[in-house]
Amino acid sequence: AKRDVRVPVDINSPCNDIDYPAAKTGAVAGQQICVLPVYRETLPNGRSYDVLDLDPAHPYDNTQVYQVPQGHVFAMGDNRDDSADSRFPAVEGDGIGMVPVDNLVGRAWFMIFSTDGSAEWLKPWTWFSAARWDRIGGGF
Repeated sequence: AKRDVRVPVDINSPCNDIDYPAAKTGAVAGQQICVLPVYRETLPNGRSYDVLDLDPAHPYDNTQVYQVPQGHVFAMGDNRDDSADSRFPAVEGDGIGMVPVDNLVGRAWFMIFSTDGSAEWLKPWTWFSAARWDRIGGGF
């Protein structure tokens, strides 16, 4: 089942034609918004969740069954339509392939810092207004 979600347009979500080809834009209370399609996806085990699928015809929406070699992990990106993850071979600019367990160096326990994308690295004073304080210190 498809429904739409309205996302405010900002530096992290610009709602451009390249990243969001199927998006419709509008405004609510003077704030520009991006209307994006959300689908309910159900796994074979019955577990379901919402996904933002910007390109329902993307070639990697339905893929082969992957065989992960012993001593490796399959790394999935957080942006299904635009992640260079283990679905793609380890070729420069394309993907990472299967990741050797020996390349894993630790486990993420909590978030140290998070911004909304408006901060500039060389201007530390912009970090404070861009900080997403509700995410800092949160676990994974």
